[in-house]
Amino acid sequence: MSSTFDRRSFLTHSAATIGGVALAGSVVDDLLATSASAAAIGVNAGKPKRGGTLTVGTLSDVPNYHIFNGSQGKMDASGFCVANALYDPLFVMSANGKVALPMLALSATPNANYTVWTIALRQGVTFTNGDPFDADIVVANWVAANADPTVGLAIKPIIQSVTKVDSFTVAYNMVIPFSAFPVSLAEQQIAYMAHPTSFVSTYTGNPIGTGPFKVKSWQVNVESQLTKNGSYWKSDSHGRQLPYLSNIHFKTIVDPEARNQALQAGNVDMILQQTGPQINAFKHMKGVKFVTDIHAPRDPGLNFLIMNTTGTMNQYFAWAGEFAPTVPGSLQYILKGQAPPLLVQEADWVGTMGAVNPSSLQWDTTMKPVVNDQSIRQALAMAVNRSTYFRVIDDGVGALADGIFRKSSPFYKNPGYPAYNPTKAKALVDAYKSKNSVSSVGFVMDIVAGSATATKAFDFFQQEFSKIGVTITPRSLVQSTLINNVIYGEYDCAGWNQFGGTDQSLNYVWFDSQSATTSPAVGGLGMSGLPTGTQIAGAVNFAHQADPVVETALLAALAARPGSAAQKTAWQTVNRRFAIEIPYVMLDTLVNAWAARSNVQNWVSGTAGDGTTRCLSPDGDSARWDQIWKS
Repeated sequence: MSSTFDRRSFLTHSAATIGGVALAGSVVDDLLATSASAAAIGVNAGKPKRGGTLTVGTLSDVPNYHIFNGSQGKMDASGFCVANALYDPLFVMSANGKVALPMLALSATPNANYTVWTIALRQGVTFTNGDPFDADIVVANWVAANADPTVGLAIKPIIQSVTKVDSFTVAYNMVIPFSAFPVSLAEQQIAYMAHPTSFVSTYTGNPIGTGPFKVKSWQVNVESQLTKNGSYWKSDSHGRQLPYLSNIHFKTIVDPEARNQALQAGNVDMILQQTGPQINAFKHMKGVKFVTDIHAPRDPGLNFLIMNTTGTMNQYFAWAGEFAPTVPGSLQYILKGQAPPLLVQEADWVGTMGAVNPSSLQWDTTMKPVVNDQSIRQALAMAVNRSTYFRVIDDGVGALADGIFRKSSPFYKNPGYPAYNPTKAKALVDAYKSKNSVSSVGFVMDIVAGSATATKAFDFFQQEFSKIGVTITPRSLVQSTLINNVIYGEYDCAGWNQFGGTDQSLNYVWFDSQSATTSPAVGGLGMSGLPTGTQIAGAVNFAHQADPVVETALLAALAARPGSAAQKTAWQTVNRRFAIEIPYVMLDTLVNAWAARSNVQNWVSGTAGDGTTRCLSPDGDSARWDQIWKS
């Protein structure tokens, strides 16, 4: 089910990829530990050859390159790959995944309770149009991201404002104590700094960044052609200006098998792969080397089925007025100092309830949802033989998943995820039918169009669910549409991959929720007419799980000292609640593999801003391009 969102996702590498039934873990093997050796795969410490064009086969493309504006972009895994060529982040992660290393930023200093982070910026950097990078640029990027109708709603729970201290210093003022925030400025798309020219809605030019390449041409969903930034600020450890390549082309190849064929035929030089059978096929390709992130120094992403646990469109978006005039939204009243009318509050809460109509394949508010029932989600979890899925669909690549942590994680403790038990699952479905006086149970599952792997995975689920009396109907969508439907909540269930990352704090926004009834002054949504204790999921909590226990644990984890017992206990609580409420039907880890032809050199060899210190590259499903060369 290959797809991607953060990176998942329009926001973060923790979003690893999203949007399809991707298969199988995260990038940069144990090989990084030995990458100083020229014998390591993807590493070449010899004198680089300049020039040439690198062609990279990616999973997808952005819907429209005019919106590909650094922190405003809607980036999936492939989007992060392109972003690493056009833009620079403020920080990058170290090869061991533990430290944020300098790039456009030089340092990050917190106050005593981690609510303000002061960032010192690099001087002497210019954009491809010649304009300088400075504190005003960082502030402008935050203002644009914060105002974006989707990205803004994703970052509002964590960043209150960004203020200029002096020409090369800014302060990130946090909404909540956030002890690991610099990781976000390395791993989330808000780390990328774009030129403010592109932020205006009428902008029709190319993306403008400080990165090693700039846009030559871009055929959306076909190929983007980038050419060398001749004034790039970064040099290698010998003082040689980067990048080494003259051009880099990103070619969209949706189907995993077709991507492998393109690599073997020499039509592309490198590819990203996330499906087990195709990853295993690399072992038999002549003239091709590959690395996976099965043992990477970062928690792997996960393959799962994401469930619409409320059976509604995005309730936070409803509150914010995204669905006006049909649902006017409470926020417009709150901004005027007025109490939202009770009918408006109720519309925000349940007024968009419905399901995808299996006949029209459109969201239908006249339909009764099914997967909003916890017992049905538990039944679905019990119905899936994850071991069979792992073997048949992912070809045994990666590992089974029972929660958001792999078993080697310091945060892992058996969460009690439901074991495979189709008999008990069928009993839960039968009880649901009796309780609700219905003779059948069914829903629509979204899968990525054009992917044979996604179709094969759907067939597997259809067979498993039919055994317990549940019927599923496929809705095949291009990845961008699938992602948008999940964002806006117009879905029942979707094949998805997400989460993981170098630090679990990256996933806070995907899990958070807010009190609907308390005042906005204390972080609530101001809908006092609803039942006390009503919780509404955050804007990018796509499963719509609104659990005060989860939210309390998340806040405790983010405020705790990294590595402390308090942090460990809090994350274990989150994982345990997921196993009970089943917002995600877990499958296995998402394995990312990068493969390259033998003439591609130094592709597992990224460095931080000093050109010497090794960084995590490839990083999950994205790579850095400035020090790659072709022999």
